[in-house]
Amino acid sequence: MAGEPYVHLDGRLIPAARARISALDRGLLYGDGLFETVRIYRGVPFALDDHLARLDNSSHLLGIDLPRIDWRARVAALLQRNGLARSDGRVRITVTRGVGKLGLLPPADAVPTVLITAEELGIPVRKLQRSGVKAVLLPFGREGFLAEHKTLDYLPGVLGRSLAARHHAYEGLYVTGTGRVTEGTTSNLFVVRGGRLATPPIRGILPGVTRAHVIELAEAAGIPVAHQTLTIRSLAGIEEAFLTSSSVEVLPLVAIDDRPVGGGHVGPVTRRLQRLYQAYVAQRLSE
Repeated sequence: MAGEPYVHLDGRLIPAARARISALDRGLLYGDGLFETVRIYRGVPFALDDHLARLDNSSHLLGIDLPRIDWRARVAALLQRNGLARSDGRVRITVTRGVGKLGLLPPADAVPTVLITAEELGIPVRKLQRSGVKAVLLPFGREGFLAEHKTLDYLPGVLGRSLAARHHAYEGLYVTGTGRVTEGTTSNLFVVRGGRLATPPIRGILPGVTRAHVIELAEAAGIPVAHQTLTIRSLAGIEEAFLTSSSVEVLPLVAIDDRPVGGGHVGPVTRRLQRLYQAYVAQRLSE
């Protein structure tokens, strides 16, 4: 991305430095809003409809009326303006409830604020996919029905990723008070034992778009997938582990809390799913 970045704010393409959101916006004051992050391949948004469907589902829960927008056109215009029409990157769609008076009760007539930002990927994804990464178990969890939605309340993720960085790890894994390992701060978790995949059940975690695609690909390839509770104790003896997200696709975990996963190398099931996912992306983009 060359020059000053532009954003799409409430229907207008404007330089990011000149973008203004009200000091009374409920997204700022109360985290009252939602967001989605969409992977861009060579200027083309991948699985945008899936992300928009999740955004729409969550907006109904919060009672935020999503405006009728040609999202694809706005994303394309933003990528073009930022010189990303042929680049790999990611787009973030942020929707807040809008401006209102102070107080927790949402105003009935609020007009949502819609902000779309774009950036180059900035992550050496292919390198990390080859070598694998380390994760740490966090001393706290993210639980409840709100964990199933990408709300703007992401402070647990900020703290978790900061703690992971202090331990020279890529990701932090949430651990509940009862010892359940649920998901990463920005990713879903899979483990492999006996050639079978296991991932935490969807209740109480974010229903990741990439997670769903990987499960479908695994099942189609004859790899059994179990939706089961993972605990700190159950992580002992796993043969492989990996994370999924739109940005990193299928990212191997080779260590958790300085303990090697398997032999500390990327395993065959993970490698196979990486290839299947990349082929699936290529096919979808060519349609």
